[in-house]
Amino acid sequence: MKLRFGQIFLAASMLSLIVTVLWLAYPGQNRMYHIVLTGMGRGRIHPHKAKFKPYQGRKMGGAAGMATAIKDAIASFSGEPFNVFSIGTEISGTADAYFTRGSSIIRLMNALGIEAMLPGNIEFSYGWQRLSELAEEAEFAFVSSNITEAGSGRAPAFLSPELLLNPGLGLKIAVVGITPPATPNLTARTNIAGLEFNEPDEAMRLRIEALKKAGSDLVVMLTQYSRDRITRSEWQAIASAAPDICVMLDYEIEAPLPFKKDGIVVTTVSGYNQTKEIDILDLELTPPPVKIVRIAGQRIPVDHAEIIPDPEVSAIAEQLTRQTQAQRDVLIGSFAEDYSKSYNFECPVGNMITDAMRAETGCDIAIQNSGGIQNSIQAGDFTLGDLFSVMPFDNQMVQMDLTGADLLDLLRISATRQRGVLQVSGMSYSFVAAGSEVKQVKVGDSDLEPDKTYSVATNNFLADGGDNFSGFQKGSNLRFGRQQRDVVRDYIEARSASGPVRLQTEGRIVVEE
Repeated sequence: MKLRFGQIFLAASMLSLIVTVLWLAYPGQNRMYHIVLTGMGRGRIHPHKAKFKPYQGRKMGGAAGMATAIKDAIASFSGEPFNVFSIGTEISGTADAYFTRGSSIIRLMNALGIEAMLPGNIEFSYGWQRLSELAEEAEFAFVSSNITEAGSGRAPAFLSPELLLNPGLGLKIAVVGITPPATPNLTARTNIAGLEFNEPDEAMRLRIEALKKAGSDLVVMLTQYSRDRITRSEWQAIASAAPDICVMLDYEIEAPLPFKKDGIVVTTVSGYNQTKEIDILDLELTPPPVKIVRIAGQRIPVDHAEIIPDPEVSAIAEQLTRQTQAQRDVLIGSFAEDYSKSYNFECPVGNMITDAMRAETGCDIAIQNSGGIQNSIQAGDFTLGDLFSVMPFDNQMVQMDLTGADLLDLLRISATRQRGVLQVSGMSYSFVAAGSEVKQVKVGDSDLEPDKTYSVATNNFLADGGDNFSGFQKGSNLRFGRQQRDVVRDYIEARSASGPVRLQTEGRIVVEE
């Protein structure tokens, strides 16, 4: 694979040299520059059947399909300069990723010709020490400008606070990145001990200003901010820093076109990507001093009905899977039907996980964050690999006591759905879709009593206040138990003894319009 992409890059470099010579001979000519974007792959290395529009039912994605899509995009540039970036959320989310602790994903990203990746909160799932090891394996830079070592204020050694690239035509491209500042609330605290995740501030503005003064023609900022959900203060911080290009997320069915805001070109990557697409930003530039005079973009589906997966990358992916196949294939049980996960509604998988937690602990209530459920369940045999895909995070069981008033505060945050609803067992609640009004809460068959103390089972991520559910930190009488994934495994094995497991929704979470 490296040879093939090496040949492609060599050819592109030769064409770029020719174009550079021609441009220097005719200095009045504008030139094109391209950015290939990916990210939000969530550990997928093989193609999968898409569940949602616009690709519903199609065989999509996988590393080999992405290799072809990137290669075809590079060929279409006809020697014009380009760079290939990922906005992160890559190294966790599947058994392929978990059983190699992210190494398989890094190897495939190397093969894809990625030049820089923004570490998202997911990249810290195995701890920053493991991320440091993966940085040694990567043939690309981990770029984040807002992570510092506690106390020293310096960037950790495994991160690049900025990256300078020369893609051709004499262009000088600088890359900076903003890892989600909320990362301490999105991963276990032990995973990030000793690191600080700073809001973009004056230091970011000064960094970009210095890069431009040093001769960078364009500064590209990689982020995981959502285009539609970014707050006014978050955008103002970016606008004040004044990158030339800001990469964000979108959560739309159709890819939004790139646009300019406050003089900054904004382009996006799908938050639901999972290797189903790559994004291209095309820029027409003036000769120095460089100005962007035209922007265009496209989202290219990695649709196996239209592409031929790269055979060399496919071979690498298959080899990596074979290395962990015995671990993945351990049979746990079976399921009668397909059962979905959901971020914003009650879901059968969430019910099963919380029921398992309550059965393990005997608590009044069990609570699971929706973001901790990464995949749905398919009918038929269910293996250890499937379980790791559904629950890739190494969370530990935690029991605590919370008052009814504390629980009500947590449910109000859940009702906003900004961090996803709380999946529950032993409890039911309803709320109005537009807002945070919780209308009815029951524990068992009884109304929630604000002054009463309830025993609650959850995971250490939520117990630490993860996903901004800081109310869990009010819990008292904490008791730590087994790994949550092992609890769910035992539950599935026990229920499968009498036949395929059947799940359902039960009105535990009711969303009123």
